[in-house]
Amino acid sequence: MMLSIRRLLAYWIDFVLLAAVLIGFQMLLYNMTGGFPFDYFSKGYQIELWVLGTMSLPVWLYFVLCERLRQTTIGKRICMLSVSDREGANINWRQSLTRTAVKLLPWELTHMLILIPDPWWSIEEPANPYLILIPNAVMLLYMIVLFINKGVIGVHDLLAQTKVNDVKAR
Repeated sequence: MMLSIRRLLAYWIDFVLLAAVLIGFQMLLYNMTGGFPFDYFSKGYQIELWVLGTMSLPVWLYFVLCERLRQTTIGKRICMLSVSDREGANINWRQSLTRTAVKLLPWELTHMLILIPDPWWSIEEPANPYLILIPNAVMLLYMIVLFINKGVIGVHDLLAQTKVNDVKAR
């Protein structure tokens, strides 16, 4: 299978696993507390802070720690991929943080656009609903760069000076 497709599959696997765990945690908390925090937060910034603490931060930690310490994530391991610097050595903390920040930029932009200043579900119509096209355009750019580089280097790899390796090819 093409390296680009395997990378996208690995990313999808990681997000499905993370979503199952984190949403499961939130549902458990909701049931144990009788509705906290969902029944108590109404302002966009409150919900955004909750999302940052309970979704974004754990996802960031997962990618930063897994790729820095093990050069792989669960999804990458399943798809037989690993991350390295351009020379094939383990990535450092700066590279891991840069990769993660750039990789998750569309996700974070989406949260902010939908939640701040007011959550879209609590208003009649967002001030500029077309802004949501920005994270989608960024994701499209990411995929185009990934396919142009045959899956070895994505936008986040370019900025972090990293690459993804096919473990099967070693």
